[in-house]
Amino acid sequence: MPTSHSLSLRTRLVRLVVSWVLVGVGVPMLVQAELGVSPFDVLNSGLSDTLGWSFGWCFVVSSISFFALGWALGAKLGWASPVGTVVIGPIINVVIDLIGHHEPLAVRIPLLVGGILVIATAISLVVSTDLGPGPSEMVMLGLIRRGMPIVPARWVSDGSPVVLGLLLGGAIGAGTVLFAVVMGPMVRFGLRRLGYVPRSREPQVPQ
Repeated sequence: MPTSHSLSLRTRLVRLVVSWVLVGVGVPMLVQAELGVSPFDVLNSGLSDTLGWSFGWCFVVSSISFFALGWALGAKLGWASPVGTVVIGPIINVVIDLIGHHEPLAVRIPLLVGGILVIATAISLVVSTDLGPGPSEMVMLGLIRRGMPIVPARWVSDGSPVVLGLLLGGAIGAGTVLFAVVMGPMVRFGLRRLGYVPRSREPQVPQ
């Protein structure tokens, strides 16, 4: 079964850093497209509206909760999970300013599609390192560990924060729905291209 253990540490670290940069680019693309936030941010916005906390604090709380859930399901929490959060934040701030605000849909739709593609690539890279995934990836990997195929596991890990966020008053857009629907197949394709199979209780191949 191909895993990150067949890769050198240098290759894994390069993939990790590239994935952080790609997230730092992809998230601002989604934000500036203004067609719907990512599923995880629906939850964060709903928590912020309900509790009156800052978006940043809600992100920390929800991240810890998802890390804990993924760990309980059997996923491995690595050192790169918290470090990535610290590293990615400043990149997002810089890239948001570089992209700027755009009104025409002819600009915003490509930003949305491009952002989804970039984030799917980043997810595939970071998962393949086994050094520490993001919050949604922890839940996805935990579900895979329990025997769920990649695509349904991703749908659950993206769909659950959307549902919880909506119940708490969060808002979604067309981009949110598109993200949640296509991310599973895209991550499955990306992992297959990287020759990586997530650990599960039973032998599993990307379908």
